Amino acid sequence: MNTECRILNVEVTRFILLLFASGFWILDSGFSQNVTINGKADTSYIAHAGMLSSTIFAFTYDDYISYKEKELGSSPIDEKGNFSISLKISEPTYLFLMIENAKAEMIAEPNKTYQIQILPKDSDAVQTLSAPIAVEIEFVTFEYAELNFLIADFSSRYETFLEEQRPLITKKNKAIFGKIDTMKITTKEKFSGYKNPFLNTYIDYSFASLEESITLKDREIFFNLYIKDKPILLNNYEYMEFFNQFFSAIGGRFITTDKMLNEINQITNFASLMLYFSESKYLANDTLREAVILKSLSEYYKYDLYKPERVAAIFEQAATDCKAEENKRTALNILKRMNIMKPGTPAPAFSFQNKNGKIISLSDFKGKYVYLNFWASWCSSCIQEMAVILELKKLYGDKIEFVSISVDKKPDLMRKFLLKNPRFDWIFLYGSNVRMLKEEYNVLTVPTYYLIDPKGNVLKSPAQKPQYIEPDFIQIKKKK
Repeated sequence: MNTECRILNVEVTRFILLLFASGFWILDSGFSQNVTINGKADTSYIAHAGMLSSTIFAFTYDDYISYKEKELGSSPIDEKGNFSISLKISEPTYLFLMIENAKAEMIAEPNKTYQIQILPKDSDAVQTLSAPIAVEIEFVTFEYAELNFLIADFSSRYETFLEEQRPLITKKNKAIFGKIDTMKITTKEKFSGYKNPFLNTYIDYSFASLEESITLKDREIFFNLYIKDKPILLNNYEYMEFFNQFFSAIGGRFITTDKMLNEINQITNFASLMLYFSESKYLANDTLREAVILKSLSEYYKYDLYKPERVAAIFEQAATDCKAEENKRTALNILKRMNIMKPGTPAPAFSFQNKNGKIISLSDFKGKYVYLNFWASWCSSCIQEMAVILELKKLYGDKIEFVSISVDKKPDLMRKFLLKNPRFDWIFLYGSNVRMLKEEYNVLTVPTYYLIDPKGNVLKSPAQKPQYIEPDFIQIKKKK
């Protein structure tokens, strides 16, 4: 991933580091050591009246194919904005700190304590549910040799180079490769004194992704330079960014052939896929081949050509048959994602407050169908569709329970909305755990709709919007 790291301000005692969608190395091997992140959040993140207490979470990615988030620690934010997160890591680790949908990124090294400040969100940032809003971290103490600063320093130079060479890069002019080689030499001279493998890997694969994206050189050159006989860094974000670019076309050529369709839909055997993919000269290594197969299947399994149950069976085999533990974990993560809100499976349990503060649980609706939707007061289409839900409730309310869960920042926003719209008289709940809803209900955008059967199992995922759902309701009404 092309990282955008810019040093916005450097003072004697502090600097501000802004990291957008960057990636760094995390390994599970070795002995875990303590890390403490002490900080202060801007007042805009502090809980106010009518708002549940604020919490800051520290995450990394469990793998870099499924990109499943892995929580490493959390802390409440007190009334003054103070927090303290404790976590354990064994290697320099890419973290993203989340307060609601605000995302601040940093690197944590084992056995270190950090003093930071989380700055406010840009007032012009667009409010969404799925896309986090990048915010700045201010490191209270300044240390040039500290890894965050070194990465930021390199990235500032790298981004300046990209901007200066944009015309050559855009036109894919072959002269750009000479410019890149010169920039590489200059960069290595600048940072050679730090002897930091983490930093060196980050720099190398930043350039690798740039060169590969221009694709004027022979593909085998890149393979020999950056992959062949090199450490396979499945837990390194920059390495995996290059990996995903490089192997995308190779995996795509295999996955879309008639032979591949037969391998998946008929043979359904992970070992058979390993044999088939070994035909590529770039995939002689078992670990690489496993990862490319998992990546390819994760990108194409939703296509109508493939039978979902067959693809799931292959991931189940991969979770036990892969030689690399990282690939086993990836297979399990992808399989879990495939099974989120899968029809026929139990809908995840929830317990949320209604407008009066009463706790309502999904289990309270056993014996009835549930038309469940997720909404927010800032979502105009959500509110427009509620008028249709109102009419559906009049017609089918004896058979179907209508439940709307708000993902607003504050429960008061839901209450105020209902006071202004008393005609919306079905069950409204405040979804206080948005992260749980995103992970377990796959609520990545609003409105989102599901239909749950009387046993509490998922019936339709996703369900049709209110204006299109009535044929399903007619069938339900006919049932005794």
